[in-house]
Amino acid sequence: MTGWTFFFLLIGVAAVTWQLFRLIDLIERPSRRSHRRHAVR
Repeated sequence: MTGWTFFFLLIGVAAVTWQLFRLIDLIERPSRRSHRRHAVR
């Protein structure tokens, strides 16, 4: 494995991880808002 292959592999893993956390955040965000509304009322 050359240095460039390892470099692009790391960038690919970082991009996939970033997208995964964005997806989890989008899923959790509406539930957080609804919980806050019910707690205030």
